[in-house]
Amino acid sequence: MKEVDILAFIYVAYPIFAITVLFSQALLLLLIFKNQTKLLRTMRIYLLNICAAQVVTIIAGFLTQCRMVPNQTTVAFVCTGVCTRLGRNTCFLIHLLRDASSMVALFAIVHVFYYRYKILSHQKLSSTQILRNFIIVHLPAVFCAICQFINPSHHNAIVLETRALHPTYLFESQSVFGFSALKSPAVKASTIIFTFVLFLNPLAALIYRNKIWVLLNEYEEYNSPRIKHAKSMITGLTIQTLIPSVCFVPLIVQFFLTQYSETGVLILEYFNSFLVILPTLVDPILSIVFVIPFRRMFFKYLLAVRQCRFSFSKLSDDDIMSKGGNGYSSVRAASRKT
Repeated sequence: MKEVDILAFIYVAYPIFAITVLFSQALLLLLIFKNQTKLLRTMRIYLLNICAAQVVTIIAGFLTQCRMVPNQTTVAFVCTGVCTRLGRNTCFLIHLLRDASSMVALFAIVHVFYYRYKILSHQKLSSTQILRNFIIVHLPAVFCAICQFINPSHHNAIVLETRALHPTYLFESQSVFGFSALKSPAVKASTIIFTFVLFLNPLAALIYRNKIWVLLNEYEEYNSPRIKHAKSMITGLTIQTLIPSVCFVPLIVQFFLTQYSETGVLILEYFNSFLVILPTLVDPILSIVFVIPFRRMFFKYLLAVRQCRFSFSKLSDDDIMSKGGNGYSSVRAASRKT
């Protein structure tokens, strides 16, 4: 597939994807604020944290439309989004915001596991502990953003190596930024954090998931609706935690393929840019499906919309019949007069 065809596709796909994500996130936010279930009221701040992080991720991803091109000694990020009109430095900052917000969302999901386990264990969290946990959730993302910001980034070296290794790629030098020192301490530190997020984060979620499952099975009212709701929510959160790890597998394959074979896969580079922001669409859908109060409220709204459309359609038909009847009566009256 030619790069021109890929670019033509993403120019259409990115706006559609971004609008779809924003709509699904807005729907989830509506359900969060409208739902008055006691359990979800206490979890509202945790769910809002995930939503806010993912909204930032999709907006930043749309503005940059950035793909990673791993070279031998540098890593280039080629942008095709709106940010290119504001310069590569602006693209770089927005890209940092995208990476940081996506990492916050990952840790925030595990934070929900931790909170649910504490609540089910009858361990009440104080305001100080809640604040401390929120700071811990955001620290890795801030740290990685700082590492990327201070990492050497010699623009000319990045552009020259990218053009040398990928002479057929279509890009302007001002749409490219990246890192020119892959063995620097900042890169090593951010790589360790990235590995932690990718592998240990889902592992921590699965550990807490098993602990929560044991607690739920020990309760006397095993078949009560509250237990079923809790298990359904935990199942959805587990899937949400595993999806980013699956999405990053092609990115790792691409990186090692370039490092050892000195070849790049163009379609894989563009595909990976979508995979990074894919959880922003999948997560709200999973939340609506697996959080039973959200699912019930969603179908309630959907049924109300359908009834409203049916009532409006019926009213329009009656109005047409009424007007048609009046017109027919007028014609008959006029014919009698003549």
